[in-house]
Amino acid sequence: MWRNFSFLRKLTFVVKPEGYASLTDIYDAAVNLGRWRRALDAVASAVDAKAIALLIRRPDPASKDLQMLNSTYLNFVRSPWGIYYGLRLSRLQDPDWDFLSRQPAHKPTADTAIGPSAEELDQRADYAFLRKKLGVGRRLGVRLNSDSVWFDAMSVAFSADARVIPQSALDGTRFLLPHLTKAVEIGRTFAQLKSRYSAVLTALDRVKVGLAIALPSGDIIVENEEAKRILSMKDGLTKPGDGQLRCHDTDQNAELRDAVSKAASTVRGEDSVSECLIALKRPSGQASLLIDVAPLKDSKAELDGPLEGALITIIDPERVPYLKMDRFIALYDLTAAEADVCQLILQGMPINDIAEMRNTSPVTTKNQIASILNKTGVGRRAELIRLVIRVLPPVD
Repeated sequence: MWRNFSFLRKLTFVVKPEGYASLTDIYDAAVNLGRWRRALDAVASAVDAKAIALLIRRPDPASKDLQMLNSTYLNFVRSPWGIYYGLRLSRLQDPDWDFLSRQPAHKPTADTAIGPSAEELDQRADYAFLRKKLGVGRRLGVRLNSDSVWFDAMSVAFSADARVIPQSALDGTRFLLPHLTKAVEIGRTFAQLKSRYSAVLTALDRVKVGLAIALPSGDIIVENEEAKRILSMKDGLTKPGDGQLRCHDTDQNAELRDAVSKAASTVRGEDSVSECLIALKRPSGQASLLIDVAPLKDSKAELDGPLEGALITIIDPERVPYLKMDRFIALYDLTAAEADVCQLILQGMPINDIAEMRNTSPVTTKNQIASILNKTGVGRRAELIRLVIRVLPPVD
């Protein structure tokens, strides 16, 4: 059985019911790292695959890659044959991952399009071994994230009986990619909280951006200290007595309420919205608050009970001292001059003021800004702030 939804008219393909059903497991894994096996099992069912591996490569060269596997792969790697494969044959995949690292995000690529022909791949030792011991053949690879700091990618393996990758698998993968990407992004912050404080949703004060958790009704059940500070200013965003967030602008208030509702519906597999970004106007005239609404699920009930709702991230561009700029500058290979200009951009300083402060011409400053934007792949200050926070979550 297949299912079409009126709110997805923009899609040019139909999606299996398993595709929507898998969303609840994907967003649960964002909060609970141990749930990735269940999530990838659900993804495998949705795209008619046999095995899936999710790779997360950290920016620190000394860090080991993190791999999440579905049940098929996980059971295999724990077996004697799997241990042999890991020691003797797994490195043959390295060129495949390297190829994906150079590809744009969300572009599924068949293994036969990477370089070697299907016949050559089938004869490669690692392919032949997995076909014999695990029954997998053709594979599909795709990069999830677009920034150049992290490398998040997924390999989807199909039954050895399938000589080509089914179109339905490509369609299902494209449908799920934004959600897998968002879950991994959210998980970076939550994984740090879990590692350092053995908690996630009850340790949100350790995160320096504003965070609030909303129920499907819009009621806020948790907000951290930075969110409380922003709300206390009553400058574009408030939380009145009914416990729901309110925007100063009527249209944006409706947009925020709709975003929370759609995020919660996505967690239940009834919608497909991975994020909603809002630049919230402020009566004071200061830089707009940057709002990001994403689906959130916590089946482990770290709060009062199982949660299906929305994670609302609130960034005040006028106050971002927590940005890890030293590391960001190194990761993006900014020159000393570009680093200075980048810091001033983040402070909201206009071009002429930056030039005057640094005793350079506006033309020189414009060229430096163009170089910064080219290296980071963003187009304006708000995107730069979001990028820094996304690749280097500000957790104490």
